Amino acid sequence: MKLFSKLLVSLSLLVSASVLADSKVAVLDMELLNLTMELSDPQKNADIAANDARNVALTESLVREGFEKRDQYELVSINDKAHKKADKGVGFLFDRPGEAAGLGEKFGADYVVVGRYHKPTYLFSYIMLRVVDVESGELLQEFKTEVKGRPQETIPRNIENVMIEIDEMLSSL
Repeated sequence: MKLFSKLLVSLSLLVSASVLADSKVAVLDMELLNLTMELSDPQKNADIAANDARNVALTESLVREGFEKRDQYELVSINDKAHKKADKGVGFLFDRPGEAAGLGEKFGADYVVVGRYHKPTYLFSYIMLRVVDVESGELLQEFKTEVKGRPQETIPRNIENVMIEIDEMLSSL
């Protein structure tokens, strides 16, 4: 009976420790930074804009899913109203980790992931994810991956690789 009690206490401590070890992560909406020149054909511009919007939405959803499917993270939601109020324009939260951390703190996050879909040319794009420590307000690390070819194939593979890198970085803290 004594052994059973010790086993039960050890198991409950293990479960409690794993619950406490979860990192609360807020993933902010991805922003598009398109540096390409507008074409003279309005229909082509509309098609390109629609593709860009799909790529940004896919990237954002895969990053969120990447955190949701991992046991060590709890995904924290930040409502649109608070996000819009905190975000003063393209690049504001991306370039100001302290501001991103302040937003995450209001919603109980430990870390905030700020993302950008950066399109310098029609030939390729970059996905840039910055992980911010809410407590210190500092940028922990930026993760960058290049998207070439078919985005619907490249983006999922690249995001999974970046998620592995983020896991390694956060587990080492």
